[in-house]
Amino acid sequence: MAEKYGYLGPEGTYCEEALSAYLGVSKEKAVPYSGIDRVIFALLAGEITYGLVPLENSTEGTVNITLDLMMTAPELKITGEIIMPIRHNLLARPGTKKEAITAVISHSQALAQCRNYLTEYLPQASVYEVGSTAEAARVAAGHGDCVAAIGNGAASARYGLEIIDRDIHDCKENCTRFAMLSRQENPNPPSAAKISLVVSITDRPGGLYQVLKEFALNNINLTRIESRPAKSRLGDYLFFIDLAGHLEDPVIVDCLQAVKDMSSSFRILGCYPVWESSGSGGKRSAERPLPSVDELRQNIDIIDYQIVDLLAQRTQMVSLIGGLKQGIKAVRDKKREQEVLERVRQNAHRKGVDPNLMERVYNILFEHFVDLQVKQQTCL
Repeated sequence: MAEKYGYLGPEGTYCEEALSAYLGVSKEKAVPYSGIDRVIFALLAGEITYGLVPLENSTEGTVNITLDLMMTAPELKITGEIIMPIRHNLLARPGTKKEAITAVISHSQALAQCRNYLTEYLPQASVYEVGSTAEAARVAAGHGDCVAAIGNGAASARYGLEIIDRDIHDCKENCTRFAMLSRQENPNPPSAAKISLVVSITDRPGGLYQVLKEFALNNINLTRIESRPAKSRLGDYLFFIDLAGHLEDPVIVDCLQAVKDMSSSFRILGCYPVWESSGSGGKRSAERPLPSVDELRQNIDIIDYQIVDLLAQRTQMVSLIGGLKQGIKAVRDKKREQEVLERVRQNAHRKGVDPNLMERVYNILFEHFVDLQVKQQTCL
């Protein structure tokens, strides 16, 4: 099957504009769909090779339906992104007067991005949501002069509408990020890129902190993190994370493995070039710079703080156990110590730390904690 690219249609949407900017796809290869869900279902059914859908907006945040649908289809991968400036215009049939408009229709995100304008200049108008800005323009073109749409210049030309007001969005730096989805991995993984992943974390104190600290200690920049309900039990959340880096970087690989080990579920959504400007596929960002000596020392300071903090927590746990051992003569449990040492040695080997060093450290800790429990028994 020849490559086909699905997008949120109909013709005249920002998504079509993004698709054209991303690949310059011809009309024959571009297939419009009436909803984001239709794009993704068509992709899963094999009707199209790629699907371009909106992922997030700079003022209104994530397009939730995109994330939710991606979570139901683990075979989907993000293979690219494009970030487009969004310029909303008020569109209506030629000759329409603004004061005569009683209804404004558009996509929910577009309406939200123009909330202040609508309140100030069209307080008399009711707002109605449709599946896309182009669909809004199509509907407005078929109604009387009292109906307006919010959309782009392409939609006004496509549906014979007049631009009543330009750039009506509340935030002048308004941008939308679109994701290119496929059922296949990126065939040519970029050497410098962005990685998107989703993790769920077991319900424990400091669970999210433990995940985030792995990125901080490895000097990995997180460009986005967002939580979404896991759609299971109340209180269960998924965390969508974007980070700068590529899957050929051993630091990234080790960090992601550590995050995977401490997560209840873990999935890489894709590794793809970072979009920096117009052009096919966007420009690739520069390689991740090496940290300076000062930055490394700051990381060491953070680690030292965490070591003391964790030892303090371990001391509290040992004290609690000591209280439960009241009246038991044998405070020391050699079998338990040996089990701990074996786990520590295995973990140290996996992390690239000298197992003998860690065994010596833990033997010192064992002596200290046994003395602590003995003194605790004496005081009781």
